[in-house]
Amino acid sequence: SAAPNSLFACALCLSRFAHNIHKCKSEFLWDGKTPTSCRRNTEGRLVNAHGLQLCYDWQCPNGCSNTSKEHNHQCS
Repeated sequence: SAAPNSLFACALCLSRFAHNIHKCKSEFLWDGKTPTSCRRNTEGRLVNAHGLQLCYDWQCPNGCSNTSKEHNHQCS
């Protein structure tokens, strides 16, 4: 878990560098070399290579309790 004063990791680029993690549109991970496995769609939501929207809550410390078949739980 993160220290009290540390920054949360970005679900897209996995970086803890100071930036707006809710609007990050990086095409590469924090190392600047490895391509991300997801991207943001026109609505700003994370989608995988197949265009399926990912559940952001699932990647947060409290997780997501939604078990719907249509709900996509996948690491970004």
